[in-house]
Amino acid sequence: MAHALSITDGTTTFSLSTTNCVLVQYTPAEPQKGENTVIETIEVMFYAASVAAMRTAIDTLQKLLDAASRRQERGKGPVVYLLYQPDGDATAWRSRLIDWRFEYNENTLRAWGQAKLPASLIIERDAVREGDLTQIPLTNGNGTNTTTGLTVNPVGGAQIYAQIAANAVTGSLPAPLQLELTNNTGGSITYYEVLVANNAFSTPSSFTAIMQAETTRVAGSGTIASDATCSGGQYVGFSFTNSSAQQYTLSQTLLQAALGYDFHLLARFRAQTLRVFVRPHIYDATGTFVLWSGDEKELPLIGPALADLGVIPLPPGGYSSAWGAMRLYLAWRAEGAVAALDTDFLAFFPASTFRRLNTPITVSSGATIVDDGIEGRAYLRTSGVELPAVHPDGMPLLVWPGMLQRLYFGWSLADWTAPITQTFSVKAWYRPRRYTF
Repeated sequence: MAHALSITDGTTTFSLSTTNCVLVQYTPAEPQKGENTVIETIEVMFYAASVAAMRTAIDTLQKLLDAASRRQERGKGPVVYLLYQPDGDATAWRSRLIDWRFEYNENTLRAWGQAKLPASLIIERDAVREGDLTQIPLTNGNGTNTTTGLTVNPVGGAQIYAQIAANAVTGSLPAPLQLELTNNTGGSITYYEVLVANNAFSTPSSFTAIMQAETTRVAGSGTIASDATCSGGQYVGFSFTNSSAQQYTLSQTLLQAALGYDFHLLARFRAQTLRVFVRPHIYDATGTFVLWSGDEKELPLIGPALADLGVIPLPPGGYSSAWGAMRLYLAWRAEGAVAALDTDFLAFFPASTFRRLNTPITVSSGATIVDDGIEGRAYLRTSGVELPAVHPDGMPLLVWPGMLQRLYFGWSLADWTAPITQTFSVKAWYRPRRYTF
């Protein structure tokens, strides 16, 4: 087959290489470093059995092109794409059309009476091309290469992740993720926020995203107590007046797997009695020397039970697989009264692709939170109806081609709790991405 080129809005498609139009010349452009768009010239010859029929074909194309301009100006209406299917490729690769114009030459009108019109269509499009929508098989202890919905537990459970095999994502560029999270806990739940991150670079198969407070606590940093509602059945109780500090061990295994990347430091608190402030630091293994200091973070008395304490490097010092153990040092501050904190666990979610989904609505059993990074939409789907009740924060989640990776999940409810027994059923899709060939 020959190369095929067309323009579509998903409903109407105009071929630039078959009926009423012949593709004369097209050379795909490759973006320069840092460029997000490319400009290309498409040489075509319009033709038909009559001038009127040719005019109808040109009108069809120009209406599509005008729709692309409206979408660019107003952000409304369907997205218009240039589709390119190279000879021998089974996929028509799409690229969003941004701008366009026609140019003509001195020979343009000579063949008009014969229902022929040579023209140059000059377009600006996204530099990236996307392939067909493809579902990603997901794996954890609840299923292997599952596409029917993989059950994940919230942060603190053994199956907080969904693993993506190295051969599951193709193409040559990272691609936005379309994620579906279905409430399969068995009742209606009002979520406060859902946190999702993807680990593709910090040894995903062995990186320990959850650090139990009771097993990593350094002596003098609180008292271990039991509670069946906590991850691992235990927590660390800690109280102080004005200011104090806790230390937790960052193991050699953890830091060597992290490879120097940045992570959101999350914490699940069983209880909190006062508004407090915390500043994370990283110390050497003996707790003597400060290696890195973060910003102070306020934790209000009424706030999510799964709290974000800021972004930290694990470890400071950059990329290496030979780092030794260090300590996480949490400097606490309160305003006078005795503050009590019960810490269940700490968690590390990669900061490079981290997503926060605010969901100010009750999600019924079987309803689905959809975060569609491909199309730039987020919504709640219930009984076949889409509701704009999901408000994403952060860049779209990405998946990387040819890499084993893990998606991590955690969430807090609107009543400021974070039960460790709830679950989601997860599905994921992507479109393979590349530049030209």
